[in-house]
Amino acid sequence: MKTVIFGSEGNVGRRLKRLFAGAFGIDRRAGADLVASMRDVDYDAEPLRSRLGEADLVIHVATSANINDPDDVHYQAVIDAARLVAACQRVPVPRLLLPSSDWADPKRDWPGINVYGHSKRVFETMSEMYTFSTGKRCVALRIGWVAKNQAELDGAPAPAMRDNYWDDQRLFHEVLKAFDLEDDR
Repeated sequence: MKTVIFGSEGNVGRRLKRLFAGAFGIDRRAGADLVASMRDVDYDAEPLRSRLGEADLVIHVATSANINDPDDVHYQAVIDAARLVAACQRVPVPRLLLPSSDWADPKRDWPGINVYGHSKRVFETMSEMYTFSTGKRCVALRIGWVAKNQAELDGAPAPAMRDNYWDDQRLFHEVLKAFDLEDDR
C-alpha cells in the first residue's frame, strides 16, 4: 500500500512508519523523505504532487498533541489540515486519516473542552466534508495517549491519561480498523 505520512518523524509518525513500511514521510525534522513544515509545504511541487497522486493512504499526524500549547498553534493546525485536505481532494486520495482526540468530547472526569479540543472537532468536520465531497474514505481518528517511552507512561500525572494509553499494538489496530485494512496485514 502506497502511504504518505505527514509528521513522519514525530512520536506517532515514527511508529506508523513501522506499520506502513516504505511510506513516504514529510516532516519539518531531518530524517523525513521531504523536509518541510505543514505551513510551508508546496503540494503542487514534486515529489509530493506525484506521491499524493499515487497514494492509497495519506496519514496526517503533524500536529501538536500538547493541549496546553498557545491557541495560535491550534488555529494553525486547522489551517494546515485544511490545506492538506484540499490537496488530497484534488486527486482525490482514496483514504485519508486526520488526527483527532478524546479532547474533542472530553470525558466526565476531564477538564472542559479547550481550543485544542475544538481544533479536533474541526478536523472531524473536515473528515466528513472530504468523504461527502469525494466519495472517498476520510477518518478523523480519536487517537489516545501515545507515551513517548515507558518513563513517560510511568509518570502519567493522572489516572485518566493511563486509562487512555495506546501502545503500538492498539495504535496499529485502530488505524487499520479505521480503513478496514486489518485483513490486509
